[in-house]
Amino acid sequence: MKLIRFLVFSNCWVAAGASFLTLLTFKFLDTQPDYKLVWFVFFSTLFSYNFQRIARLSSFTKLAPTHWINSHHKEAKVILVISLLGALISTPIFDKPYLLLLLVFLGIISIGYSYKKLRDIPMLKIFLIAASWGILCGLTPFFYSPQWGSVSWAQSFFWIFFYILAITIPFDIRDLPIDEENKNTLPQLLGIKGSKLLALLFLFSSFLCLITFNSAHLSILFFVSFLFAGGLILQSFPSKQPLYFGLFVDGHIILQFLIVYFLG
Repeated sequence: MKLIRFLVFSNCWVAAGASFLTLLTFKFLDTQPDYKLVWFVFFSTLFSYNFQRIARLSSFTKLAPTHWINSHHKEAKVILVISLLGALISTPIFDKPYLLLLLVFLGIISIGYSYKKLRDIPMLKIFLIAASWGILCGLTPFFYSPQWGSVSWAQSFFWIFFYILAITIPFDIRDLPIDEENKNTLPQLLGIKGSKLLALLFLFSSFLCLITFNSAHLSILFFVSFLFAGGLILQSFPSKQPLYFGLFVDGHIILQFLIVYFLG
């Protein structure tokens, strides 16, 4: 159990999910995966999530005193250093220098989210998160594909964008008891039921994007996967343990990869 908690709350679990989404994009492009990029996605996601947690440590101490980061901030700082070194070693900009523009843009979002209060702009937070995932996992593999085939950059970006929007809303539902009223998160504005319905609408939008470039077989696999995601969204309540969201909701990314990558 300690290992599971460590993997989830240290953000290794969600970073692995980002790597798996990147591998799915390579699969859709029918391109041999560049594992250096896959490792970069893992380490950069791990760095970004831990950087944001450490930058907001005082807020966590005040609003969520039982959060893992409060009692493990030393370990989090070690992970931050390791993930930064891993990202620098595996950086793809020397092989694909045009990626620098995308990565700089993502870096600005990450820093602004942590220090410039972008996350406090009503409803902007989840769209920043979804756009970052869409760029990192859905667009960067295009630089390694000799031909794009039947998948356009828009299709690759938007299925991930809507999917991440859908599974991020449960985390706002989780934080409903501790978020300040002026945050104006979706659950605060729409209520829990309305937020879940919107999350399901985003999930359906993601599926519509997917079926425009996938075979019937892969579409069925995604449909099954999204049924699981829909169930996780519907079962999201503020009273759920934090591990439910970190392990199962974030873990759906990994489950989806296993279903689609190996059965497709």
